[in-house]
Amino acid sequence: MMKHLSLSFCWMVCIAIFQSCQQNQSPVYKNANLPVEDRVQDLLSRMSLEEKIRQMDMYSGADFKENEAFSAEKTQEQLGELGVGAIHDLYPKDAVTINQLQQYVIDHNRHGIPALILCEFLHGYLGEGSTALPMNIALGATWDSELLQKAGQVIGTEGRAFGVHFGLGPNLDLGREPRWGRIAETFGEDPYLAAHLGSALIRGIQGDSLTSNRAMIAEPKHFAVHGVPQAGGNSSPVELGRRIVRQDYLPVFEKAFKEGGALGTMAAYTELDGVPCAANQWLLTDVLRKEWGFKGIVVSDLGAIRFLENVHYVSDSPKESVRQAIEAGIDMQFYDFPTEDYQRYLLELVQEGKISEERIDQSAGNVLRLKFLLGLFENPFTEQQWIDERHHSQAHQEVALEAGLKSICLLKNQNKVLPLSKSLKNVAVIGPLANESVLGGYSVKKKKAITVYEGIKAHLPEANVRYENGTPLIFKGQAISQANLWTPDQKERGLKAEYFANRHLKGEPTLTQVDPQVDFHWPGSPGEGMPEDQFSVRWTGYLKPVTSFSGWIGVSSDDGVRLWVDDVLVIDNWSKGSTNIATSPMEFKAGKAYKIKLEMWEGGYGAKAQLLWDLKKVDFQPAVHLARQSDVAVVVLGESEELVEENKDVASLDLFGNQEELIKAIQATGTPVVCVLLNGRPLSVNWINQHVPAVVEAWFPGEKLGEAVAKVLFGDYNPAGRLPVTFPRSVGQLPFYYNQKPSAIHRYNKESHKPLYEFGYGLSYTSFEYSNLKITGQEANYSVSVTVTNTGDRDGEEVVQLYLNDVRSSVTTPRRTLKGFQRVMIEKGQSKEITFQLTPEDLSLWNRDMQRVVEAGEFEVFVGGNQHDGLEGKFEVKKDVVL
Repeated sequence: MMKHLSLSFCWMVCIAIFQSCQQNQSPVYKNANLPVEDRVQDLLSRMSLEEKIRQMDMYSGADFKENEAFSAEKTQEQLGELGVGAIHDLYPKDAVTINQLQQYVIDHNRHGIPALILCEFLHGYLGEGSTALPMNIALGATWDSELLQKAGQVIGTEGRAFGVHFGLGPNLDLGREPRWGRIAETFGEDPYLAAHLGSALIRGIQGDSLTSNRAMIAEPKHFAVHGVPQAGGNSSPVELGRRIVRQDYLPVFEKAFKEGGALGTMAAYTELDGVPCAANQWLLTDVLRKEWGFKGIVVSDLGAIRFLENVHYVSDSPKESVRQAIEAGIDMQFYDFPTEDYQRYLLELVQEGKISEERIDQSAGNVLRLKFLLGLFENPFTEQQWIDERHHSQAHQEVALEAGLKSICLLKNQNKVLPLSKSLKNVAVIGPLANESVLGGYSVKKKKAITVYEGIKAHLPEANVRYENGTPLIFKGQAISQANLWTPDQKERGLKAEYFANRHLKGEPTLTQVDPQVDFHWPGSPGEGMPEDQFSVRWTGYLKPVTSFSGWIGVSSDDGVRLWVDDVLVIDNWSKGSTNIATSPMEFKAGKAYKIKLEMWEGGYGAKAQLLWDLKKVDFQPAVHLARQSDVAVVVLGESEELVEENKDVASLDLFGNQEELIKAIQATGTPVVCVLLNGRPLSVNWINQHVPAVVEAWFPGEKLGEAVAKVLFGDYNPAGRLPVTFPRSVGQLPFYYNQKPSAIHRYNKESHKPLYEFGYGLSYTSFEYSNLKITGQEANYSVSVTVTNTGDRDGEEVVQLYLNDVRSSVTTPRRTLKGFQRVMIEKGQSKEITFQLTPEDLSLWNRDMQRVVEAGEFEVFVGGNQHDGLEGKFEVKKDVVL
């Protein structure tokens, strides 16, 4: 009897211990040894609807800081106890700030969920002082996948050291619309080139494991087909059918997700064939998730959900816009609406049965999955040592220089003007960009590049290297001074200014005063009681010139502006915004009173307003005089971030302002001229190509700009960059990219049918010869090999390019499409055998039944250093192969 009681007692004790252990057992989601999907589902099962919705929101980093230091008070005000999905625009300057924020977030939500920290990193982690790589179109010109992977490692290691986990890039749009300001962010016009370079960059950023303190998640954008907007207008409609989208545009992203492993993407602003991308279920769900198996998150582009109502007009309210976007497949907003509004909309939509909680679970789960994959539940913090060791390290600077050198394309070298002799005694460095740091859009904060003038001066320490600007890049004349302005009653000098605390000049002005002149760059609020953004101003009065002259009156503003002279509207950029300079011809007579009304509105991100004229003209003579005194004139022309960047679209591809007139004046001196172009889009530099003996396309080659250019100009580096985009002769040829369909005819009365410079083009200081082309294989898998010999007197790199032509097909195909490339170093007199593998993917098309298939028939192969100089061969696929 006692024996049985003892056994029963022991059993009861065991049960009690087991139950106690079960109660005290760590939740599944905290067990790093369990599968990520199990952890995601366990955590979701413990979360309230409000907590899940919070994971779908992005907060601004400024709301968590006070003078760059972490603010617990501001953080509590923003987050309460629900946690946070993601925080963007934080850019911490040290480990303390980001670790304090993470600790607070973890401690102040009941599940201990860390924050996902986001950043921009287009061509370098955007945090202050980071390594600035070349602009993306320049990286495209390298045609070097291994280099792109190293560039990605620079970005990933620097960003993660600062506690950043997720970056908004790279830009995988195809650059087939050079008027578009964001073409500089692309890797070029070709799907194969962009796919391989983009995937390599992503692999570098994400590393071998996301749990590494050297890896970040990459978020390719803009999904999808954002880079060919109508007339080059940013976010304008894209009207392409699904076949061309499938054939050319989506494969770039597919490779980024499947081979690059990217776990984020950004829904584009644009509409695709009439359906806004931010509400496109076919794109964001059917293709991205169901076909490709994407497991990451889809983020709205900034304001793209809001655009559904107020730009695309497919929604009648903010809440309906949110419903359409989430149902289509977006997981997280990007500052579309105030966080409290966005979260309330989602909660109400679920309560009203318009969005299922299962759909919320999907998006919240997608965000949580990334946090588990990054290892943030186990290791949410960073270390100052990592920052100190990696931030702008010498090794990273060397990658920046290598990328800058490899991006430079030699476009013309008549009579072998280049390389220049290092024994030159007098060198003129001339031009509006000759002594300017131009890095390109979304560049590293507070970073200055070595200028061309500085680079040449350092390269030739014994020579007399001198600089003249010649002309401003954007000639804005001068601000009209107080001496020429009068108030409406003509009793006081200056203009009457009425400041409104809204962007529509509505109601009574908040502030009225007399401004001596209109020449403002406001760092914050323009005056007492005024907001920093979302305001408008009206200036009225009279212009009484002290001097008579013939010229123009102009305005400059970063948002909307319009000007009346004598009640005639002479400049109207009211709806456009971002006005670098707009002018109207005018005859100014001394003493005559011209009635003036100037209005502007400010939307955000800085504010400026200027009323200008060209009283003093551009004077080329100092630059011309310097050129005459010099052995050679290096003339540096092109663009800056003011001319090519987001929302900096153009209607002309000619050099801006007085640049062509300047180089004509320098060329007329008889001094040998070398033209260096710094730009982010292909330019129609026809006169320069025809008359200047040497032309170097340097793009925006990163922080080592001047050093890279000098090494190329003086022969310390043999250029081998190749154009990733076609250079049209004029904007009237557009669209103009190398692999257009055979029925695309460029036939004009006064224009050539050929481009100025072709895709894949670039010269070298040496020469190469191709021989021994061999093609072997079967059933849509082929090997193509060729021997390349350096026949010149210098070591050099060659970019070997393979193009394919599907001779006869059920749907139209280009006559030549890139399907392989290798950048190789070959010593003078030496040869290398280069081999390419062609797969069914390379040979495939989308047929009339919208099936991806390799069709039986003949294929032509071309291999060379450009599209014309090389060898041709062919092979035949015997039967159809369905992919």
